[in-house]
Amino acid sequence: MLTLEQLREIPRNSWSGHNHTEFCSHGSGEDVELYIQKAITEGFKTYSITEHFPLPQEFYEKANGSAHAIYTAAMRINELPKYFTKMQDIKLKYQDKIRILIGFEIDYIAEFQKWTQQQLLKYADQIDDAILSVHFLPTKGGLSAVDDSLIDFKNGVLAEYKTPVNVAKVYLATMMEAVLWNTQYKPKRYGHIMLYRKWRNEFPNSAIWEDEEVQDKLAGILYMIASRKEFLDCNFSGLFRSTQTEPSPNYSWIREAQEKQIPLVYGADAHKVVSVSAGFNTYLENKYYL
Repeated sequence: MLTLEQLREIPRNSWSGHNHTEFCSHGSGEDVELYIQKAITEGFKTYSITEHFPLPQEFYEKANGSAHAIYTAAMRINELPKYFTKMQDIKLKYQDKIRILIGFEIDYIAEFQKWTQQQLLKYADQIDDAILSVHFLPTKGGLSAVDDSLIDFKNGVLAEYKTPVNVAKVYLATMMEAVLWNTQYKPKRYGHIMLYRKWRNEFPNSAIWEDEEVQDKLAGILYMIASRKEFLDCNFSGLFRSTQTEPSPNYSWIREAQEKQIPLVYGADAHKVVSVSAGFNTYLENKYYL
């Protein structure tokens, strides 16, 4: 896995840092080569492939909510050999046109820390880049998804924590755990830290998503990322989503991250080829790469 120093050498005005493949069962199913060809056309010089890393079998026994949220959350462990072989072939095929970083988006789930650590150690020599993200929160019924669907969100985490702002507090507390987690080969970039706002436009304008405590938690997360000189996913997948219509972090917190000199890496979070450069012009025009 690339070191922090090596990651800092990558020009962020031509780096696409968050992308999925046909190995993602909640994506479009389009071949990764089509994503790469699109990325080259769009002018990217570095492209991180960050497929959802497998989850332990215990996850499927403890997860709660819709079958889609649970069973399409990640690729399966027995797919890893095929994944690595294909991504290495693609990396070599296009090495004269674009630098491809092979990696994963890894879920942070506190109770699976040991399992995740073991996998990081096992596959570290085959991973170039990775993102650490939170997609699931604990509820009395089991782990529930934040981002699968509005119905799943309401029946799961919202039913458990009662209000959007309470969901935000639990999500951010979990994200802080991820930032503070000290383990070898841990990813050096944190994914969509405000994912809990994915459904915000489906709620009345009176719904509260941010209060002083949430602001403190967000500020604390940014402080810790800055102190560790790590990176933040500047995720634009929500900008064109009617339920969200904003990036993650949102614009005000992007500015806070910039003030703390946190390197923001453009993330399309592409699950289909057409989305490979979604929001990239906004990222460039606002000079979020500086």
